[in-house]
This record gives sequence, structure tokens and C-alpha cells, in this order.
Amino acid sequence: MFLKHIDLTTALRPSYLPDEVLLFVQDNVGLYEGKYKLPRQQNGQVYLTSHRVCYVDKEEPRKHSVALDLKDVDRYEFYAGFLKSSAKVVAQEQTQRTESPGPILSSSAAGQDAAESVKISFRGGGEKIFYERLKGSMMQRKWLLQGAPPIPKSNRTIDDSGVIVRTASAAPERPKGMGIAGLEQRGLDMRKNNEVMIGSAFEDLDALMASAKEIVALAERFARQNGGSGAATSEANALLAESANQLGLVTTKDIVGGSSSETLYLSELARNLAEFLTDDARGVLKKAGGIINLVDLWAMFNRARGGVELVSPMDFEKAAQMWETLKLPVRLRKFKSGVLVVQSSERTDETTIKALVAWLDDLHHFPPEKEVAWDWGQFGRGVTARDAAERFGWSIGVAEEELEMAEERGVVCREDGIEGLKFWKNYIDTGDVKHRRRRKHRYEEDEVMRALKESGLM
Repeated sequence: MFLKHIDLTTALRPSYLPDEVLLFVQDNVGLYEGKYKLPRQQNGQVYLTSHRVCYVDKEEPRKHSVALDLKDVDRYEFYAGFLKSSAKVVAQEQTQRTESPGPILSSSAAGQDAAESVKISFRGGGEKIFYERLKGSMMQRKWLLQGAPPIPKSNRTIDDSGVIVRTASAAPERPKGMGIAGLEQRGLDMRKNNEVMIGSAFEDLDALMASAKEIVALAERFARQNGGSGAATSEANALLAESANQLGLVTTKDIVGGSSSETLYLSELARNLAEFLTDDARGVLKKAGGIINLVDLWAMFNRARGGVELVSPMDFEKAAQMWETLKLPVRLRKFKSGVLVVQSSERTDETTIKALVAWLDDLHHFPPEKEVAWDWGQFGRGVTARDAAERFGWSIGVAEEELEMAEERGVVCREDGIEGLKFWKNYIDTGDVKHRRRRKHRYEEDEVMRALKESGLM
């Protein structure tokens, strides 16, 4: 079958192949196979990449998301919409010959289509941009670079007359130049290296395939330099989006289109943020103890983008508010003070309180660093926001908010003294006392109150 099932990320986006680049995203699309609608693929988003066309369904993304490989596409055509018919882009599969060519045509094969075709129906616009970028992707054929060997190290240089000559394999290292002379020498070395690369790449087809990645990168660098002096063109914008994709931060306003481009941009930004947070390699949430301030996340995300298409605070907050609507594995939470934080969707106040109580209970078993006036084996110790931050990996602000949340629930109580604000496990309101020593008093709550008074805590 032309269409293949695909795997999705935690943010319900296609899992990209190595060196695959996202080129365009459009929502409100449906698929046809030949002349017939595919009933399970009529409301979703299409992702055009350098290697594939991916469809992600909105209703059942894990079940009904499919893709077609561009390497299997023989022809592609554009059909403009007419009246109630929406615009479509048709991709036709390459036909593979199974028999020797001949003049015989059987009656059973005469009525069959020569190849499968898939129609992408655009009901919300964006079809023209999609078609133009599909055309560019089919011309570049970047999927041919998959598995290409690295460029061989050449031992040739170009002399002053422009002739490629061989040099010794172990050349003495040239001393680094300083100032303007050093910059000029660096530019000269770079130009010579580019000339050697281009010259060796076009010697034969094998060398060209081996050097393909370096040649493409060199051409893109020239394009950036040439386009930097004038106004930004659509090609420059596409190149900028591709550069952002190579950084792993692919959501730019240039890759979305159609009448609902602002909403689509925010939804894709929300998915991009969710992937950024749940990526095991980065470990953003894990390093922050499972919860991070929204402002800190905004600064971290923009810093990771390397100056490419920085996200405004307003767009960032709007995208974060869409997480629950999109059913992503992270959610936005607002504390009583108004502070916005980000945490996993599975994390609740109850799980946080349970972790705090377990920590306070553990303090009954470890003696304090200095001598205290109360029975620490029975009552434990008070903790500060800094202690909680060090224990759970939170920021100081998040630790204060979580402790105050536990105080509102009656789990902890505060002691505002000379040493600062401390939080204790609340025995007074709940009467939840687990005696660490043998006691035979009938009324445990009265004994706790008496011990508190004797210790000077009440």
C-alpha cells in the first residue's frame, strides 16, 4: 500500500527520520486513495518534510496517522478548487514493472489503474505553499543522502595557478595569525577548502554522493550570505525554517499556512514545547524536579533556539494554555499567588503532598546537625523552602509555593522564628502522631500537646 502507518512523539507529531527536515504544516485536511475518500483520515494535519508527507489524525492520532515516502512518488499534480470542491494535491506512486515489455494487454489488466495515487484535500487553505515546497523537496531528493558515507579526507590543495596538487599527508601546522592578517588568512584557507571540496566532489559520481551533505551545506551558506543584504524572500524564510529544524526546534511561523495560521502556529508551538519538556536527552522537567516556572522555561527555550525565531512571552503563554486541549503529557498550573508553572499532566497536589510527608517522616530517623531543644525522634524537624528545593530539585519560588499549598491542605504548619520561616508536619490539626518510643498513654493527642508545651514550641 502507498500509505504506511507512522509512529508519533509524545506531542502527537511524526517521529522524524535522521536528517529529515520539516518544511510545512497545514491543518483541516483529508485524504483520498484514488477516487475514494478514506473515512478514517478526513480531519487532521499534514506535515510535509524533506522525506515524507505525513498525515496526523485529530480524532485517533495513534491509530489513523499515516505517511507516504517521497521516494515512492513518481508524479505530483495540483488541482485548484472549484465551487464546493476543495483544492487538492495528487501524488502518484511509481509503477514497478513485473513482466517484460510487450504488445499484449490482457482484458483483466486493461481496466485497472497503472499506479496507486493519494489525494490530499486542503479545506483550510495552504495548498499553494504546500505544492511549491513539495516541488522543491522532490527536486532536492534529500532522502538519497541517507546512509551516505562521510566525505573522504583529501590530501590535495590548490596552488596559486588554480591547479589541484597532491601534498604530503602530514603537513606542518601553520601558526595562527593575529589581527586583520589572521582574518584574511582564515578567509583564504576557507575559500581554498571550498574549492577543493567542490573540485573533488565532481570528479566522479561516487565522490559526489559522498560529498553531498557538505555540498548542500555549502550552497545553503552561500544563499544565506547573498540574501542577508536585501529583504527576506520566501526562499530565505524556508531556509531559516530548515535551519531551525536542524536545531530540533522546528516551529516557526513560516512552516504554517492557511486561514487559521495563527491558531495552527500556536498549536504546533505547544507540541514543540511538549517535546522539548519530555525529551529524555534534554531532561528539562527531570532536572527541575518535575515542575518548572513558566518564565524560566521561556528563557530556556529561547536560549536553546540559538537566536532563530524567538518566541514572544504572549505566544509562549498562549501555547502553554493549549496543552490540556491538545491532550499533551504536560500541563500549565497556576498557584494561588498567580505564579504559572509547568508540570507533567500526571502530577497532582496529592502526589506532591505524599512526597513532602514521606520526607518529613524520614527526618525522624536522622539526627540534626546541631543539638535541638525538642525530641527530634518524636517530632522530627522543621524545613525551609531552601531545604525543599535542594531535596526535590525545585527552584526556591516553586518550593515556597508547594509548601504553602501543603499548609492550606492542613498537612504542614509554619513556624516563623528567628531562623526564618520553617514548615513542620502538622500534628495539631490532624492528631496524626506516630510515636517513635514506647508509650502507654491512653490519649495520644493530649500527650502530644503536653510534649509540645514542655519543649517550648507552644
